[in-house]
Amino acid sequence: MLRRSLALLATAALVCTAGCSSGSSTATPGPAAATDAGSTGTDGMAAPPAGPSVTFEMKTTIAASSEDERCKFVTTTEDLWIHQEQVHYTPGSHHFILWNTTYTSIPTKDMNGNTVDTSGVFECPGGPPAAWTVDRYVGGSQAANATNVLGTLPDDVALHIAAGSVLMMDLHVLNATPNALPVTVTIDLQGIPASQAKREAGVYFFYNPFIAIPPNASSHAEMSCPVTSAVTLTTQQTHMHKWGLGGVANLEDSSGKMLEQLYTSDTWSDPAVTAWSSPPMTLQAGQQIEYECNYQNDGNTTVIQGLSAQTNEMCVLVGAYYPRDTKFETCGTTGNFSDQGSAATFIGTGTATCFATLDCLQGAMDSATFYGCMVNSCPSVAKQLTQVLDCQLNAPSGSDVNTVCQTQIGNCIGATCSQ
Repeated sequence: MLRRSLALLATAALVCTAGCSSGSSTATPGPAAATDAGSTGTDGMAAPPAGPSVTFEMKTTIAASSEDERCKFVTTTEDLWIHQEQVHYTPGSHHFILWNTTYTSIPTKDMNGNTVDTSGVFECPGGPPAAWTVDRYVGGSQAANATNVLGTLPDDVALHIAAGSVLMMDLHVLNATPNALPVTVTIDLQGIPASQAKREAGVYFFYNPFIAIPPNASSHAEMSCPVTSAVTLTTQQTHMHKWGLGGVANLEDSSGKMLEQLYTSDTWSDPAVTAWSSPPMTLQAGQQIEYECNYQNDGNTTVIQGLSAQTNEMCVLVGAYYPRDTKFETCGTTGNFSDQGSAATFIGTGTATCFATLDCLQGAMDSATFYGCMVNSCPSVAKQLTQVLDCQLNAPSGSDVNTVCQTQIGNCIGATCSQ
């Protein structure tokens, strides 16, 4: 389905790609600078007792004047309940992500049947979600020597990674220098004892694929994701590329009324991380998170969402929370990573009616026009427009979508920009 393809492209886009060269890496299980029992944690309070921990390291070299993507499979030998994460990488890197996969052993063929040498660092064009079966984001950073991505968790909360898990290290580097760039990235996963972990943390990952920034113009991408159960946020951060001017995330009630601003930034490069501990940021089922990204394009071609940090844009909201709810963290209807974004409402910033937008989408001959149709829709028809798209894009193969989606199309025709 196109909707699922868009979701896959979205998650692949967070791990941007270009041509790659060879490299090497190591994965080193060990103490990973774990906090000792009774010592002082980052919040100034006594840290919880240390449990099984691990450090993964990846080393490679990026060619001069290039944008490269590298991946590495690593495995866990112990059951891990992660209470803190620390990422360190070479300045110049764009971001690093640690993905959990569905594999029971390190694979040698991707989902397309291609044989890949996965014994060390390897090329991963399109990012892991494009060719490998990843199922959640478990760590990462978009800044060298970043602070703990999980924030300050209560002593009985931790992110769970089972023994024998196959994880995928994923590094994206922009080397703007005229020389080859040696790169090192490490991630320390610092655990607590399993007996102490009573609640599971997770990382939410929201992505808006509907981005189209016309030449010499400003633009805006906006979407909302439902809160499907009571959860507590610990961190939040946006991710954009060089056209980004910053982003905003708001907590709203079910009708779209703003309750509280959660996040704001004014830059795309190393945006601030908002962290909550005392008081906690607790959300209730039935609320929603609306977030938006702002852009300025001073070039002479339309910029759309996509894979490259040099030619495309993104609109991501990511952070840690507890207790884990897979529907919430994927902004999805099923909780499966493949359906990421399926529960989102995509909100336009233009003046086109719902029906006019559908007509525009059906006539779109390229990606820039397709994404632009959604951006140019008026905000008040977002719900009806998203519902009819969901129905059309997920209709049974070979069916008459006009018949299957008759109710949704009718609601779309009746939706106006003045309501």
